Amino acid sequence: MRKITVITADIIDSRNHPNFEKSLSAKLAKLDHPAIISTFSISRGDEIQGITEGWLTAPEIIRYLRYHCRPLKLRIGIGFGAIEDDEIEKSSWLMNGPPFYLARTALEEVQKLRDTLTLIKTGESEFDKFVNCIWLLIDTIQDRWTDEQWEAVHIYDSNGTYEEASKQLGISMQNVQKRCKAARWNQINQAEKILKEIQSYLG
Repeated sequence: MRKITVITADIIDSRNHPNFEKSLSAKLAKLDHPAIISTFSISRGDEIQGITEGWLTAPEIIRYLRYHCRPLKLRIGIGFGAIEDDEIEKSSWLMNGPPFYLARTALEEVQKLRDTLTLIKTGESEFDKFVNCIWLLIDTIQDRWTDEQWEAVHIYDSNGTYEEASKQLGISMQNVQKRCKAARWNQINQAEKILKEIQSYLG
C-alpha cells in the first residue's frame, strides 16, 4: 500500500472567468515540486486535482497552487490515505480510493462553509480539527494578500534571499522585505513548518 495526499480544488465563481482553461493549464504546468507524483490538471469543468507523496509533507504546495491560479480563487479539499502501488496513474482523474473520497468530501464541506477555503480529511476527526484550525488561520491571512505581496513571497521563498528576489522583481530589497512583512510571511512559514512536522501523528 502507498500513502498519498490528494488535493482537489474548485474555482470560485468560475462563470465570471470564461475561457480560463487554456491559460490555467499553462500555469499549472509550471507548478513543480519533488513531492508531486501526479501533476495538477483541470477536469470536470472548473476543478483541479493533483497528488503528493505520503502525508502533505510539503504544505507549501497549497500556496504554490493558489499562486499559480491567480487571479482565480480556489476552495481546496485535501484527503490523506492509502492506495495500491499499481493504482498510481499519470492523471489523478483516472484513480480512486479512500484518499480521493476524503478529498471530495472535504471539498464538498468547504463549499458549504462561509469563511473556510481549505479543509483536510484523514479519517481521524480530532487530528483533522487541529490541522484545519491551522489552515483556517493561513487562509485568513493569505486571503488579504495583494498581487505584489503574492509575488514578493513567492519569489523570496523560491530564491531564499531578499537580494535575489529584488533582482527578479526589479525593486529594492527593502521593498521586498516590506511586502513580505505585510503579508505576515514569517507567520505563514512557521505554520507551514508545523503542518509538515505533525505527520508523525498519523503513524
